[in-house]
Amino acid sequence: MKKLSLIILITASVMSFAQEKQKEYEVKPYIAYLSEYKPYYEMVYSQIETNPNISLSEKLRLLNEEISKLKNKFKQVRKQEFESKSVELSVKNWCTSKSSGGVKNCGYKYIGAPSSAFYTEKNWLRVIGTNKGIDLKPDGSAVGLKMTVAGKGYNEGTLFATFKYRSDYTALAVEEDTDKFFNLVIK
Repeated sequence: MKKLSLIILITASVMSFAQEKQKEYEVKPYIAYLSEYKPYYEMVYSQIETNPNISLSEKLRLLNEEISKLKNKFKQVRKQEFESKSVELSVKNWCTSKSSGGVKNCGYKYIGAPSSAFYTEKNWLRVIGTNKGIDLKPDGSAVGLKMTVAGKGYNEGTLFATFKYRSDYTALAVEEDTDKFFNLVIK
C-alpha cells in the first residue's frame, strides 16, 4: 500500500511539474477541455437514451447530430486558441572596429522559431538600434540581423521577431486533436 501511495504521489508531482513547464505561447493539452465537454455529452446521451418515445434509429441520428455540433464547437475553439498564440523572441548583434579604415563585417546573428510548428513574417519583425540588414529564411523558421561598422566605432542592434503557429500545422493539429479528444469524450 505504501508503494502504491508513493507511486501516486510521484506521478502527481511529475504531472504538476509538466503542466508548470508549459510555455505561455503553447496551446494547452486538448484533454484540458474534457471537464467541459464530457459532462455535456453524458447529459445529452442520457436524455436521448432514456426517451422512450424515440426510435433507435432516431436516437442514433440525434446523438450523431449532437456529437457533430460538439466537434464543430471544439474545432472552432481549438483553432482560435492556436491562432491567438504567439511569442516574441529577440537576438542582439554588435560590431566593433578599432581600425579607422574600411568596413568590418561581423555577420548575422539568428533567432529561430521555438519549434517547427512556428514561423515569422517580415511584417512581424522590428529592430531597435542599428540595422545593417535582415535575413529571413524562406520558410520563416529563422531570422537574422546583420551588423557591420565602418571605420572606428561600434554598432549595436536588437532584432525582435514574433513567431506564430503555421496555418497548415494548426489545421492538421486541430483535426488530430478533435479525433483523439472525442475518443475520450464518448468513451
